[in-house]
Amino acid sequence: MISYNTIAVGTDGSETSLAAVRAAASLARVYDAQLVILCAWYAASGSLLNAPHSDVSSVPIVEEDAADTYLADAYKVAEEEGAPRIEARKISGAPAASMLKEVESTGVDLLVVGNRGVNTISGRVFGSIPTEVVRRSSVNVMIVNTADSESQ
Repeated sequence: MISYNTIAVGTDGSETSLAAVRAAASLARVYDAQLVILCAWYAASGSLLNAPHSDVSSVPIVEEDAADTYLADAYKVAEEEGAPRIEARKISGAPAASMLKEVESTGVDLLVVGNRGVNTISGRVFGSIPTEVVRRSSVNVMIVNTADSESQ
């Protein structure tokens, strides 16, 4: 029987990431697991590989102060969904790498991410956070279909 003790989920404050938080919180409730909400803040800016269209190829930037707000919003969503134990963590670095590092160092059993960027052209060319996480994770990864959340 599969059981999860610690579930982590990433948020960037977007509606789609909050859909992933909601799914992760529901799983935490079902498994009576700890939920760890992660928000990576990243202080650098600029486009990837000096791409000519920086609007579609830039690194997603979350300011440190904004990360606190995003975590508070995600915490409320997790509470509403009934997660029994919730911890919010602000982590520094590029989103995929910093989430994976946190997962490795803290004993997370399951990592939940939204599918934002997976089906975009830039996601296919440059990669996306969900695909990078799946490719490099040493734990199970659940990708939440957040398509319904994108229009909100």
